[in-house]
Amino acid sequence: MPTLEYFLVARDFSVDQRTNRVSIFNIMEEIHAREFPITIPNMVILCSWNAENGDNERDFQMTLRPSLDGRPVGIPQPLAHNFRIPGRRCRNFVAVEGLPLAGPGRLLVELLLNGDHVASHTIDVVRDALEE
Repeated sequence: MPTLEYFLVARDFSVDQRTNRVSIFNIMEEIHAREFPITIPNMVILCSWNAENGDNERDFQMTLRPSLDGRPVGIPQPLAHNFRIPGRRCRNFVAVEGLPLAGPGRLLVELLLNGDHVASHTIDVVRDALEE
């Protein structure tokens, strides 16, 4: 079974064509809004897996499960992806567009591998005070 190297939620990323290096932009730790509900227009979920002996022969399913204060968050697309690890390492990038949030709270993005919890990323969703 592969082991997780990293798991992050960010606004964007890029992969350098020449060096294959990953750059991650604006890691999401907090979301501020004056009014709710809101829609997060785009975010990207990134993870890197290290293969163990025999992993290159197997299929794996990665599932991402977002929730706000323990309640599922409606998403416009399924967040389950099958993958194989062709070499020593495998990166997965999942773009999410139009994530609706009903109110402030704690947005938890949980990562599962073949149905088992592997990691989670927490984002605080905060109501900003309105200026008078």
